[in-house]
Amino acid sequence: MQKIEIAYGRGTQTCTIPDSVQCNYGKLKQVEPEQQAEDQVATALAHLVGNIYEDKLRTAKSVAIAISDITRPVPSRVILEQLLPWLAEFGVSEDRITVLVGGGLHRPANSKDLKYILGEHLLSRITKIVAHDADNEDMLTFLGHSRMGTPVFVNKYFAEADYKIVTGMVDAHQFMGFTAGVKGAVIGLGGRPTITGNHAHLFEPGAELGRIEGNPTRIDLEDIGRIIGVDMIVNVVLNDKKQAIHAVAGDPVLAQRKAVEFAKSVFGVQVAPADIVIASPGGFPKDINLYQAQKALIPAMQIVKQGGTIILVAECLEGTGEESFERKMGKYESANQVLDSFSRKEFEIGPHKAYLWARTVAKARVIIVSQNISSSLAKTLMVESVPTLQNAVDISLTGKDSATLMLLPYASSVIPIFEM
Repeated sequence: MQKIEIAYGRGTQTCTIPDSVQCNYGKLKQVEPEQQAEDQVATALAHLVGNIYEDKLRTAKSVAIAISDITRPVPSRVILEQLLPWLAEFGVSEDRITVLVGGGLHRPANSKDLKYILGEHLLSRITKIVAHDADNEDMLTFLGHSRMGTPVFVNKYFAEADYKIVTGMVDAHQFMGFTAGVKGAVIGLGGRPTITGNHAHLFEPGAELGRIEGNPTRIDLEDIGRIIGVDMIVNVVLNDKKQAIHAVAGDPVLAQRKAVEFAKSVFGVQVAPADIVIASPGGFPKDINLYQAQKALIPAMQIVKQGGTIILVAECLEGTGEESFERKMGKYESANQVLDSFSRKEFEIGPHKAYLWARTVAKARVIIVSQNISSSLAKTLMVESVPTLQNAVDISLTGKDSATLMLLPYASSVIPIFEM
């Protein structure tokens, strides 16, 4: 028997698999940090990529810094602890800095989230902290339209700042190619119309996992970033232990591209088609809800054979995480009906996850391993739900004398590279 252990929330799920099953591991490249995270960020700030308009920074009376919410394992505390003294060298005191916690359409960060993200020391130092709410019109300002026609609404406190910095982590993204760059402001601090307009391009050619150039969602994103006026970014790449292994700082596009090149060398995984794919987003916070955990299904869908089985291991403490996604799925009886509905109706953000979800369900049987997804909710989502990984594996192997299985312990970051 073969034993498997995979991340689930803050812990793990385990199971045993018969020796008759050919097990392959789609592991990310094992990269250990060469420096502590704070040293990596400090080095990046000392070796900037491209132009950050230092004269503009020196004369800035206000600086806004966008950080990620609790659904992203970004080491925001470490980044800020290096950014604050670096900004002080340009004459920017802490009382002139506003930190904005961006979550796009996620719920606004609460006090518990802020304590987890920033820690008590930073909370006591930074006097201006704003939890973004994409649906609060009083918090938004309108700046026009992108070249692709997307209305540009952004957090007014970010828009009004003299100098704008965006932090984040570079990870694989299901239709934007990779995360980070200006995304933490355009999406993280954007209004619902902006997020909707940008994400509507996910149906177009080039909007693919791991693709940057020629990707319509990324092109639109960076045009909006220009309109908003993002001056610089600080981005990190994390390994499978959520440790920072690479940091960049500088021009919003050039620095992000440099980080992407490094990320490709880590996230590209040799794979082969499999009867069964076991996929975990990598545990908390990436599996905090299905809205986030769904990202693990994209590489799994590419790998699983037609009619095969995907086992999604995700704790989902917050359930689906998006009611509109759940409502959209509940309107239809089959995955193909869901997919067809998107070709006939105006695009909606939130429900767009139903398209990505249904695309997977149309190809393969999906079993969710979670104690927080009820059987009735699973039925609405056109999948099955079981409490343990062993349950899911036993169901998947019923009636099979042999099978091929691909294990993706950090599926949300995987870019599949198929063996020739």
